[in-house]
Amino acid sequence: MVKSTLLRIVLAALGLICVGLGFAGILLPILPTTPFILLAAVLFSFSSQKLGLWLERNRTFGPYLKHWKEGTGIPKAVKAKVLAMLWVSLSITFFLLQKPILIALLAVIGTSVSIYIISIKPKKSGTIACKV
Repeated sequence: MVKSTLLRIVLAALGLICVGLGFAGILLPILPTTPFILLAAVLFSFSSQKLGLWLERNRTFGPYLKHWKEGTGIPKAVKAKVLAMLWVSLSITFFLLQKPILIALLAVIGTSVSIYIISIKPKKSGTIACKV
């Protein structure tokens, strides 16, 4: 915890901004959520234990931190939901834009993000390999 009150306020404010950007990342297909939530957790660890606990216990953002801390990756159900939201929102954007160059650019970005999400393998926790 930082001792300077002013610095704690600044760090807490930056953490809240990161939470806001993380929330926007849930709604916007191109903006990532996890890095902003992780950054907010770090900022709160230096500025406000109360905000840090709120973030960890938050129904929306708590699972991001839990999966990150445990190193369990992204569960399949979450991947499916994220990919569905990504492509539904991109499809709506394609329809609204109607500009082939922008549609192509967003399609490449969406495909890249999809490949990255699919490539994150969930790790099994607590499994022990035994030889008989």
